[in-house]
Amino acid sequence: MFWLVGFFILGFLTSCSTDFNLEAPAKEIPVIYGILDVQSPVQYVRIQRSFLTNGKDAREMAKSLDAVYYPSGEALLRHSGSGKIIKGRKIDGQLLGLSRDTGTFLSSPNILYEFPTPDWPMQAPGSVTFSFSSEKLETPATAEVSLIGSLDLREGSPSIPLNFGYDRTLTIGWTNPPAAVFFRVILNIYYQEKSNATQGVFRDQQLEWVLGDNLGPSAEVGKGSLSFKGIDFYRYLAGILPVQPDVQRIMKSVDIICIAGGKEFQDAYLLEQANFGITGVNNLPRYSNIKNGIGFLSSKYQASRKNLPLSAGSLDSLREGQFTRRLQFR
Repeated sequence: MFWLVGFFILGFLTSCSTDFNLEAPAKEIPVIYGILDVQSPVQYVRIQRSFLTNGKDAREMAKSLDAVYYPSGEALLRHSGSGKIIKGRKIDGQLLGLSRDTGTFLSSPNILYEFPTPDWPMQAPGSVTFSFSSEKLETPATAEVSLIGSLDLREGSPSIPLNFGYDRTLTIGWTNPPAAVFFRVILNIYYQEKSNATQGVFRDQQLEWVLGDNLGPSAEVGKGSLSFKGIDFYRYLAGILPVQPDVQRIMKSVDIICIAGGKEFQDAYLLEQANFGITGVNNLPRYSNIKNGIGFLSSKYQASRKNLPLSAGSLDSLREGQFTRRLQFR
């Protein structure tokens, strides 16, 4: 998402024509991205600069360390409940294995602000106030984020082993944590595959099937759920896995993952969706909840049930069923 925000800013601020000068007087606008997670002992926030080109090549400036990052600044997280403040430490994420995708903007170093929170009461319900100040900025950039926590997947929903019978309806249930308004449900499907390309050796493979996105809390207080047909499992596999004569596959297990997000996730999603279709505008507005800056700062919480086996009937349907028999599951 940050890359999209940065690219939009770059394109907007560097537009020009023969009739007008679209570059306004220079003004520092920080671009901030981060997702806080009470399950993690360390929080990371990316802070960058937008810039005007002043006639220079925008793509060259996007590769400049001084143009993309602030030379100095102070980033703070303040917990509303305890009042405790944690100061961010400026680091190179690459040294921690947090590499940045290559593209228009500078990919190395990957400058982040690190907030260690193992002993900090970053607990939900509650909120955190973020601020970033620099000698380059007239006013600090700030954002307030409600913390998400206490998400649990309900046992027995669905039952184990997973029965993807063609005529069955499976329901995944969870508890709704306070302040969570955006839910995403994913099935991670693990299998092994061998072919001529693997010299006849089975290799581990994984698929991520997004069952639901932007799911809101249900009418039942404190609970949420998503239902789907068992037949959809086989249709999904048939639609994504190629049919190859030399390939053999073995199904291993499935993880159920539910991710709860704050209001910012829903607001950003709805803003983007509102600009689709025949009534959409050409230049999509970008969501931002950063005061005196632009970007995205929110909170999430993730719950999972892992290594769930499939029923004998489901494995038989994989091997012999009308949708997946050509995929050669053993």
